[in-house]
Amino acid sequence: MNGPTIILIGGAAALAFFIWDWMRYRLRRRRRHESNESALMKRVSLNPKVYMMIGLTVLIAFLYARPIPRPVDEELQVLTTEGLPMATPVGRCLGVAVYILVVGIWWSIRMARKERISERLMVGEQVAELVNSFKSVFRIRPTVFSALEEANRKVPPPVGTAVAHAVTTFYVTALPSRAFSELRARIKDPYMDQLVYILERGEDAKHEDIMSALNDLQLRLRRAREMRDHSEVNMTVISGQTKVIQVIAVALVGVVGAVSMLRLAYESPITQVVFMVIASVAVLTSWYIDRKSQSLKERVL
Repeated sequence: MNGPTIILIGGAAALAFFIWDWMRYRLRRRRRHESNESALMKRVSLNPKVYMMIGLTVLIAFLYARPIPRPVDEELQVLTTEGLPMATPVGRCLGVAVYILVVGIWWSIRMARKERISERLMVGEQVAELVNSFKSVFRIRPTVFSALEEANRKVPPPVGTAVAHAVTTFYVTALPSRAFSELRARIKDPYMDQLVYILERGEDAKHEDIMSALNDLQLRLRRAREMRDHSEVNMTVISGQTKVIQVIAVALVGVVGAVSMLRLAYESPITQVVFMVIASVAVLTSWYIDRKSQSLKERVL
């Protein structure tokens, strides 16, 4: 390997690393609502794993679609009408290539949609942190917005930013209803709605009643966290085994596509159909397990 080739490979690796790191940084800012993105950009996934999956899909599809000359035995060689030997046949797996491309792109889109669940989990954890802090401050400082401002000092975005905006809105307009409505609009979470409902009655209700309501909300958040942790423990083994099987299956499919002699077995129409049927069973099984896991996570949010 000569010098220019090494420099080219090193430059490409460095560029790929910077792009991967930039996408992770933008993804963290998006989840915290710290970046001002257009409506079009918000629909674009910034998860590097999605684009790695797409790149791997295109590569494996190319391995199956590329033409490979298949020599014919001399005894079976047939002369054409011009008296010349028959042209060397070329083997392809276009059906398998299209199938891999469609399944890979579809699975990448599923991976991109999981970002919303991760964002909702992060928001739920921040709301629980806010409730705990507010309860501690409100116990000794029974003024809603003053206690909310103090409790929000260590809460990260997006919840921290939304609460700070609500507090500022109250100080500017002196309208609690407007501040709470903007907080609801910025943070769409059922537990945040319950907290806002309690805060709206903070000025009129007794201090003991507000503390009792906060205790109940804190208990519900703790139970939801325990249920979420319990479900994650139960699904970890299954999802881990599923990922291992998926990695092995993708590696095997890639090796078969890369090795000329192994790919020969799947170049006929019948074997391509058999390949797609077996692969469909594996894909549908993985999809079913992944769907159950995601629905369980959404249920305990």
